[in-house]
Amino acid sequence: MKFTISRGVVVSLLLSSVAWAEEGGTIRGTVYVLGNEPLPEAQIVVVGTELVATTNAEGQFEIRGVPASKQELKISFPGYRESTRAVTVVQGQVASIEADLALDEQFGEEIVVTGSKFGEKRLESPVTVETVNAKTIQMAGGASYMTALSVMKGVDYADNGINEKRISTRGFNTQFNSRMITMVDGRLAQMPGNGLPLGGQLPTPNLDVKSVEVVVGPASALYGANAHAGVINVLTKSPWDEPGASVVLRGGTQQLLDGSVRVAGTVAKDFGYKFNSQFVRGMDFAPNRDLPSHYYGGSTRPLIFEGDLLNDYETRTDKAEGFLYYRRGDWNFKGGYGFSLYDGVTLTNAGRNHLRGWQVHYQTVSASHPNWFAQVTRTSSDAGGSYQLDRLASVTQTNGGAPSDPSSLDPVRDQIKFIDHSQLIDSELQYQNTFGGVKLISGAQLRLYKPSSEGTYLADVGGKTLNATEFGGYVQGDYSLLRDKLRLVAAARFDTHSNYTPQFSPKAVAVYSLTRTQHLRVGYNRAFKSPTILENYLLISNTLLGNRTGFLIRDAEGNLISEIRPLVPEQVDSVELGYKATFFNQLLVDVVAYHSWYRDFISSLSARANPSAGTFAFYPDGTPVAEGTPVQGGLSTYSNFGRSRVGGIDLGLEYQLTPQILLNGSASYIRLLSFRNSDATQKALLLNVPDMKLKASITLQDLVLKNSFVRLFGRYQTAYQFSAGRWDSGVFFQDGRVPARFVADLGLGYTFSNGLAVSANVFNLMDDKSVDVLGSAPNGRSAYLQLSYKYAGLEF
Repeated sequence: MKFTISRGVVVSLLLSSVAWAEEGGTIRGTVYVLGNEPLPEAQIVVVGTELVATTNAEGQFEIRGVPASKQELKISFPGYRESTRAVTVVQGQVASIEADLALDEQFGEEIVVTGSKFGEKRLESPVTVETVNAKTIQMAGGASYMTALSVMKGVDYADNGINEKRISTRGFNTQFNSRMITMVDGRLAQMPGNGLPLGGQLPTPNLDVKSVEVVVGPASALYGANAHAGVINVLTKSPWDEPGASVVLRGGTQQLLDGSVRVAGTVAKDFGYKFNSQFVRGMDFAPNRDLPSHYYGGSTRPLIFEGDLLNDYETRTDKAEGFLYYRRGDWNFKGGYGFSLYDGVTLTNAGRNHLRGWQVHYQTVSASHPNWFAQVTRTSSDAGGSYQLDRLASVTQTNGGAPSDPSSLDPVRDQIKFIDHSQLIDSELQYQNTFGGVKLISGAQLRLYKPSSEGTYLADVGGKTLNATEFGGYVQGDYSLLRDKLRLVAAARFDTHSNYTPQFSPKAVAVYSLTRTQHLRVGYNRAFKSPTILENYLLISNTLLGNRTGFLIRDAEGNLISEIRPLVPEQVDSVELGYKATFFNQLLVDVVAYHSWYRDFISSLSARANPSAGTFAFYPDGTPVAEGTPVQGGLSTYSNFGRSRVGGIDLGLEYQLTPQILLNGSASYIRLLSFRNSDATQKALLLNVPDMKLKASITLQDLVLKNSFVRLFGRYQTAYQFSAGRWDSGVFFQDGRVPARFVADLGLGYTFSNGLAVSANVFNLMDDKSVDVLGSAPNGRSAYLQLSYKYAGLEF
């Protein structure tokens, strides 16, 4: 079929388009910060119309088809004071303006991005977001940014050593916390083989951290699987945020030596580069012989003390990153590579592992735009010479006991070492825009897990290949009405998994602004946790097994006692009521109460069959677990069991007493309200966290001396029951509970005018010898002195 268009039609169309173009005029302009730097991604709205524009990387914008008349522009960007400008638009002409936005320094109104995937004031966020900035991380003085997270409201903090700090939220903690995900600039940062957060093995050093945001509570509607109890998002500095060179050197007790370097710069405004590196050396805290929890082996022979298997408790971390940046118009491109190498003793549900040369590598590329974000990241790992201390103790016990020279065990270490050549591919594509007043965010994520242990700790024996694929799509709408007093947020996400049925995660939140500085919110979230690679495919010592197939538990006569079904995803539905407010630009109040319902709860690694107690484990086909070995019939595994309800409340206060004195305090209470379980072979569910946490700090800045700080922080937690794998407080403590603990930290420092700074930190000031979590060695008092230098420049 052939179509023809007459010349008259073409002329008519051209005249119509010209007439349409001449119906209005054009507004062009540039938005600056404090009259100096261009501000990208600022929003410009022509008041009374649906005309909206966003500034590009140079702070420029253009709006066409503006009705010819006197117009009012509203210019805004999170964290800056909104500006209103009048401009007269003439038909067919261009009107030019320049606007200058100033920082909005209202107390307590930090800008966060993780709660909604775009910039918003923390007071107005529809979820609970805790944040620490670079200054707080510096004052905290730890080898890792994780030290600074100990101050956060509603966060359970565990100090397991110089290089190993962990956090959890909303209860049900274990030594392997897989109910929170860790991200760096929006990309997943977790171990590809076991699915755990990178923690101290994250290649990013403190020097490059701009802030850390923690979403406390379910977040699967935007982040997918395993954002079950929250999200940790580490935000780093770009070369435009902080060009120049920085050096930090730190040393102190425990033979600590810690050095970091950051170099970043820009070339011709549109090109940037960044290089980071850090090394840490130290002697970690060692368990003492009075602790029964650090003896290993079978009960028929004398137990082996952990310290007799090691020459010392030296810990080491080496890490480095490099990035290149390019800006073109509204687009920003970034590519980078990073690695970390880790030595030290770490805590697991099965005991303690001695990591020797464990490596993590990643390669990442991303592109961002006011409306688009895309990234692809590959993470790989290599276990080096790492091994399980419990397994070494068993071999040593069989051979007659610990030798006088632990180095003589090196051949055994090499025989039982882990192999890990696992990979993880994480990718995301996101689009956001505003349509008719609704801020819409949509996206899709694809994650490919390719674990490889060659049977040393996973069930990939005999050349068997393990893998898992997760794919999810999400959409969120954000709309304000009643003159911006009422904000409605709704989101939904649909996830598929190669091993499980699809999961649906909805979210609905209403935020009502009682005044400009008082906000009340009520919200509902559903989140889910998919079983990790470890929970599905664990294989250690023949009896520590993942649960991909299910098991049967029988008594000595063959009668069925329990049927353990294969794992399915765990689900939580949670309702929250929150209130955030500031008063007199001095007092911040932040309180949230929550009530959560759990279904198909996934247990920690738990003993389910013990032949010496008359219970025996079988696979569904009738084959005994660990058939033909001395431990035949024994089983520790993971399972779905019971339903539970949990309730809690977190209260935070922040008071700027004077411009130089800041007071912080928080109190958190959590309680297991109910639990139902019909499986007699499964232990009763424990929260595994203290039911009460109290935290307080006082920070003095420029009080006695300009450019100085003094910070005193204390935290208290009540005694609590804990059970995960081999770590059972009912076994290792007389009253069955991990003892209560109080820890105080002190930091002070001074910055000279030439960029040189000196600071000192004392951790565990009162030398408390208890532990945050069962299994870690008691951390006594430690003290460090730090020197740093910052050179501003490297802009070409």
